[in-house]
Amino acid sequence: MKFKTILTAMLLLACSSAYAIDFGVGVKAGTVGVGAEISVALTQTINARVAMTSIDIDDLDDTLTVGDSGAEGDIDAVMSFDFGANALLLDWYVFDGTFHVTAGMMKNNGKIDFSGQLVGGSILIDGQPIDAGDIQGDIGGSISAGESYEPYVGIGWGRKADDDPGLSLSVEIGVALLDPSAELSATLDPGSTNFSGQAQLDATLRDMENDINSELSVLEAWPILSVGLNYAF
Repeated sequence: MKFKTILTAMLLLACSSAYAIDFGVGVKAGTVGVGAEISVALTQTINARVAMTSIDIDDLDDTLTVGDSGAEGDIDAVMSFDFGANALLLDWYVFDGTFHVTAGMMKNNGKIDFSGQLVGGSILIDGQPIDAGDIQGDIGGSISAGESYEPYVGIGWGRKADDDPGLSLSVEIGVALLDPSAELSATLDPGSTNFSGQAQLDATLRDMENDINSELSVLEAWPILSVGLNYAF
């Protein structure tokens, strides 16, 4: 909400100062969702840009494989995907044309939420056996892309904010750093034979989270591709 307020304030400021400030607005879509951006010319070759994107996909059925190698099982899960990002960027139009180099900070708001039940026989989590009868209800969890702003670099092509008024197409390719992490939760069934209490189940879930986080480390550099339609005033 705070970021939306900042974006709205910048847009109103630019509109109220149209004769004093060269600015542009645009819509974009890509690997971090669909959204809007506003850019302001700082110098002849440098623009400041604020962007915000999001997209939600709900209630997708999927199967998650969990457990130690050779003793794995499946979770039949219902998943929801939230993609989006907030970005504070500087564009340098190196040759004073349409090509630009971009650097800044991006907060990737991507998140996957899921819930489901363990199916099949007993599995092992770091040597600890667990089966469907140990869990009361569903196993729930989430995988988050990160909680803070991280560096972003990229290149792109598009109209500068101080160009002649008009509509143009923009393309951007880049890489954003992420800090992905997983969280899991489940309630112990009173009839469980593998766990002495909820604390032991929680410890096993933390081991599972650590295994997932190790696999998520390959996503610490997230490719960004977007296309947009922009108008310079």
